[in-house]
Amino acid sequence: IVADINAGVPGTKLGSERELAERYRTSRSSLRQVLAALEEAGLVDRVIGRAGGIFISHAQVQRSLTDVVGVPAFLASQGYVAGTRVLSTKITAPDAPTRQALGITADDFVIEIQRVRLADGSPISLELAQFPAEAFPGLLEQQLGGSLYQILESEYGLITSRADERIEAVNATPEEARLLGIKPDSALLLITRITYDQNDTPCEFSRDLFRGDRTRLAVTAQGRGVRGAPSVAATSVALQGPLANVQPA
Repeated sequence: IVADINAGVPGTKLGSERELAERYRTSRSSLRQVLAALEEAGLVDRVIGRAGGIFISHAQVQRSLTDVVGVPAFLASQGYVAGTRVLSTKITAPDAPTRQALGITADDFVIEIQRVRLADGSPISLELAQFPAEAFPGLLEQQLGGSLYQILESEYGLITSRADERIEAVNATPEEARLLGIKPDSALLLITRITYDQNDTPCEFSRDLFRGDRTRLAVTAQGRGVRGAPSVAATSVALQGPLANVQPA
């Protein structure tokens, strides 16, 4: 099985459990043990459902933390074919975190777009993006399968200048797992982002869930020596919750 995986192309379907058991002349119970080990090693993905089966795992996608670019741009730069599945769009009242992030009031409305991002046809992230409705009239009439930043620039003259991002490790809910083709409670990276335009006005508040098995993060940090004062805008890591119960390893 490993030889067939190494000779194959990431994303290729090896077959169903029944087909693989027949091909390798083994019982399905023995095959499941092998597949569990291969999945833990990151060599295969097991997808449930009518279109499911055993797939050769994709390589990890690298997401830079130093650039404000859309998913299609960084996927294309790494040789992937980017795709999008638009799940829902609506104009709705903002919740408290959205109002605070975008600097709007309870009387304002936001445009909400939920999409699944694909890399070579395989789900890689689930994103929920919100924009001030008053600032972007007609946004939902645009083609929303590509880069929203490109639409904002070409149709509204908006240029993204910076983004504040917070990254957390979370577990997939059953619904998130279904949309991403993974098991419930699988590891995800939650990236919460506030994007600012060229006038330093908040223009987007988004919550992106990236598959932990498909994503790695990259950042370039500037050194200042041990006596250098840290920049206010420097990348930082914050620990969530109390550490009183954590025992040293």
